[in-house]
Amino acid sequence: MFMKKLFIACLLATSVSGSFAQSAKSPGPTPEQLAERITRTMQAQLSLSAEEYTGVYNAELAYQKELKRAQDAGYEPSHGQSMQMKMAKDQKLKAAMTADHYAKYEAAK
Repeated sequence: MFMKKLFIACLLATSVSGSFAQSAKSPGPTPEQLAERITRTMQAQLSLSAEEYTGVYNAELAYQKELKRAQDAGYEPSHGQSMQMKMAKDQKLKAAMTADHYAKYEAAK
C-alpha cells in the first residue's frame, strides 16, 4: 500500500513540475529579431547593397509579423495560406533585389 501511495505521489509531482516547465517556456525571438537574422544571412550570401538590405529586411519583417499574428491567434496557417504568404514575400524580395541577387536567392531556396 505504501509503495502505491509513493508511486502516485511521484507521478503527481512529475506531472505538476512538467506543467510548470511548459508554461515557463521563453517566448522566442521577436519578428524583428528573426527578420534581422535572416536578412544578415542573406547579406552575407548575396552581398546586398544598403538599399537592397532595407528592402529585404522590410519584406522579411512583414512576413514574420504575419506569422506571429497567426501564432498569437492560436492557429497555424494552412498550406495554401502559407504559400500565399511566401509568394507575397518573394514578390517584395524580387522588387527589392537586383535580378542577379534574386536569381541567386531563388537558386538557394
